[in-house]
Amino acid sequence: MPNRRDFIKAMMVVGVSQLGIKTDNYPAMQEIDNSERPVGPTTRNITWNRNIFCQFDNEELKKAVEKCAIETDSSIFYGISGDPDIFACPAFVLIIDRNLVGHDLWQEYVQDSDFCGYDTPCFIVDNNSHLPIPKNKYVYQFDMDNRTTIPTIIETIKQMRTELDRRLPDLFKSSNHKLEI
Repeated sequence: MPNRRDFIKAMMVVGVSQLGIKTDNYPAMQEIDNSERPVGPTTRNITWNRNIFCQFDNEELKKAVEKCAIETDSSIFYGISGDPDIFACPAFVLIIDRNLVGHDLWQEYVQDSDFCGYDTPCFIVDNNSHLPIPKNKYVYQFDMDNRTTIPTIIETIKQMRTELDRRLPDLFKSSNHKLEI
C-alpha cells in the first residue's frame, strides 16, 4: 500500500498531466523569472497538450525546440537540475537528459510512471544504458552524436502537435475558451 506522500504525488501526476489543469492559480507552476529559469516562446497557461518539458544541456537542440515551439504554438518549460520539475509540469512530450534530472529522481519518476500508467512520450538524450526507462510504449533514447537526432525529434514533436490539434473538438480549437451561458 502506498504511503500518503506517494499517493498525493501520483494523483498530482495524473491530475495535472491528464486533465490539462490551467496553472494561473498555482504559483509554483506559473512563469518563473526568466533570469533564473528560461521559459520558451509561450509562458502563460501551461497545459499538458501545448507544453514541451525540457531538461537537457545541448544548445543546438534547445534552439531547434524553441523554433519548433513557435511554429507549433507550444510552450516550453525548462526543468532545473535536482528539482522535481519532471513531476510537476504537465507536457505532451518530455526531452530529458537523465544526468540533469538526477539519477535518483529519475528512478523515482520511472517507478511513479509505471505505477500510474503515465504514458507521456519521452525522448531521452543521454547515453546512460544503466538507468531504467518507464515501461510505457512511448520512450525513445537518442544518440546526440547522430546528425539525424535533432531533426527527428523536431519532426516527431510537430507530428504530435498536429495530431493533438486534429483530435481536439472544434468547440475548443479557438484560442478564447470562455464559458458561455
